[in-house]
Amino acid sequence: MPEVGQYTAASLAKISSRLNPFAREWDIWTEQTPEEERTSFLTFAYGHPLTQSQIVRFFTNKYGQYVERVYVNWQEPSIYGPPLFGRIVFKASCIPLDVLNGYQQTRFMVYGKPLWCKKFRPMPNHFEMDSFI
Repeated sequence: MPEVGQYTAASLAKISSRLNPFAREWDIWTEQTPEEERTSFLTFAYGHPLTQSQIVRFFTNKYGQYVERVYVNWQEPSIYGPPLFGRIVFKASCIPLDVLNGYQQTRFMVYGKPLWCKKFRPMPNHFEMDSFI
């Protein structure tokens, strides 16, 4: 058996795998899935919003360094009240699945405030829909 890195075309032909032995190694950081598949939709109880930093800290403590960014829907002017929803984008597509743990929706208590998470479903672009009418 040749040493590691000493393979020849003849020795590679004996391997019964259909995988390409010369293929690049898959890297989670450079070949990410689309953002929609790495995103969870967040909802807050009325009057109990969470800040971006609170959400980042909570998910980083629970799942590791996989938070890419967080959006909280703060509307201007503030007469509309506190935000009721947001989104969290993870660096890996497996994290939203882990967060949901097989459920449609999951509830967490974050710093004493309820936070609900569910799969993010992007809204259809109404401009594109109008062009088909």
